[in-house]
Amino acid sequence: MHIDSMPLEEKQPLKDLLESLLAGGGGNIKTPAPWTKEDRELKNLLLDRAWWVLQKDITGPVKRDLLRFGREGNPGEVDAYFCALFRTDDLARLRAKITTWLKIPYLAERQEIILDSLEAHKAGRYTLTVPALLPLIDGLTRRFGRAHLRSWAGKNAGKKVIAVDRFAQHYRRKEHKSWGSPFASFIRQVAYASFDFGSGRPPTSCNRHGILHGQIPDYASEANSLRVILMLDTIAQFVIASEPRSQSHPLTGRQGSRHLRHR
Repeated sequence: MHIDSMPLEEKQPLKDLLESLLAGGGGNIKTPAPWTKEDRELKNLLLDRAWWVLQKDITGPVKRDLLRFGREGNPGEVDAYFCALFRTDDLARLRAKITTWLKIPYLAERQEIILDSLEAHKAGRYTLTVPALLPLIDGLTRRFGRAHLRSWAGKNAGKKVIAVDRFAQHYRRKEHKSWGSPFASFIRQVAYASFDFGSGRPPTSCNRHGILHGQIPDYASEANSLRVILMLDTIAQFVIASEPRSQSHPLTGRQGSRHLRHR
């Protein structure tokens, strides 16, 4: 595979090695590598548009397109670009992701919700996808926390928001800083940012609290629907990587399971 076509996640070990060589093996680089500046530029551009660094999906060409939007003063094109990218080939990218999700027992048990949400996204019924999938993020992170994070039995362990915030902190520590930190920032500053219900002014149209508590009426956009799908994907992929044995589970564990439909 040509290096340029590889996703950021696969290229990062090579970039880290090159940085180490530039530093003479001492890890103290006096002059940052050229790509370091671009990585920061990409992170800032995406966070400004309420996205994060999608390390499994951003290749060299995708990265250059995104940076071009920022440099040409058209950051608003980022939303349309991501929507078009994941809309192609009958949502092939999203279907592949969801097939992987179902390796996780928690999500396999809820595949009816997931598959209905995918079809709703395809049909443009975003009022259905966002509130259907957001609770799965709460549930999956809470399930992961009980199994893997110490001190989970504290007084806040049962709270949905605490579960996601704890997961975001853990993700930031475990993943590479190029995408671990941006995703944690997205969780805290966008999707799960504090919402003063008395103010009536939500931090963004993709704020979990405002949506599920009926305070944001205009959340139903293709971009927000995609954000929620990809947020769940980022968490699911991390859970799978943390639990290699989960891949041996059957997809649903029951008869008559539905399959991804192509309509």
